[in-house]
Amino acid sequence: MATLVFPALNQLALDYLDAARNRGERVVAAASVYDARMEAAFGGLTVLPYVYDSDFCDAFLDLLSTQGVTDVYAPVASVHAFLEGFISERGLRLRLLGGSPIRTQVEAYRRLREKAEALQPLIASCSATPDGIVSRIEIEAIFRYAGLVYGESNDDKLSAMIGIFATAPKGDVVEIGSLMGKSAFVLQYLARRYDTGNVLSVDPLSHETSIQSDFPAAVQNAMDSQWDYDILREAFIVNMLPVAAGRFNYLRMPSEHGFNVYRSSRAVGSLEFGEVVYAGGIAVLHIDGNHDLQHVKQDCELWLSGMVPGAWLILDDYLWAHGDGPYVTGNALLQARSGDIDRAFVCGKALFVKFRT
Repeated sequence: MATLVFPALNQLALDYLDAARNRGERVVAAASVYDARMEAAFGGLTVLPYVYDSDFCDAFLDLLSTQGVTDVYAPVASVHAFLEGFISERGLRLRLLGGSPIRTQVEAYRRLREKAEALQPLIASCSATPDGIVSRIEIEAIFRYAGLVYGESNDDKLSAMIGIFATAPKGDVVEIGSLMGKSAFVLQYLARRYDTGNVLSVDPLSHETSIQSDFPAAVQNAMDSQWDYDILREAFIVNMLPVAAGRFNYLRMPSEHGFNVYRSSRAVGSLEFGEVVYAGGIAVLHIDGNHDLQHVKQDCELWLSGMVPGAWLILDDYLWAHGDGPYVTGNALLQARSGDIDRAFVCGKALFVKFRT
């Protein structure tokens, strides 16, 4: 028994192949145009006539019989539509998997619209201002592209990020800990949208600095084996290049070293993003680096000193199941600077603090 992927000629076909192999499913591939890349990926490729050719029917049925095909996945809308009628008209005992690619895409965007509509009240409550609220279509766009980037910032946290930018002052936007760039993408979009300022990411992306002693050892050891830090760095650059627009750069170094660079020089340069000049005052600070207490405490002590009046702090994982570094640091900050805080709330496990102007 096998599943036929036809026509095997696009990324959807390759995505199905990956998922099928994880399920232990046998997959055969066919297309009406030979593709060496597809042949290599699937381990073989049968070339069938086009569906409108007179000899397609016999060739297709022969392939089903010789390969023991019981299911077919068609990742091209026109072929999917043809096969729906073809299977029905001939009474074939063949299951057509999934919906039409175009209908699937339409449904995905319908769900995206519903998500944006559902999140609008949360975004508005985090903003606490009727002016400058991003539109529903903008919310869709942010979540659409952020969803393509691996990261652990959940929808509620990203919604709160969207909301607070409406009341952020002018200044730099700094992120400590970016991984592949999910939250960095959102910060960059919002900084451009509100003309807040340039965005700087600081993340060493190294094994040594990623070790978190508060994390359970068994989980830490299992995670360590999965990280390829050079690929993570490249993925981060790939994800940020389309939105950088001369207003984004990064420092691949520990937080304390990055702070020294930021404090001593307004210009940050890199091969990929060129040179970006920063204002030297931070309007939005997202701390999402190593969560061990000493690291979170140091990040706050260093970077909060560069914040401008009215700035926002986002302290990630204030509520965290694997340690209390952000929680302890956040509570100490709330107590020590209670007279200097305009607003504070928790959303998506992160602590959001707006300082007074």
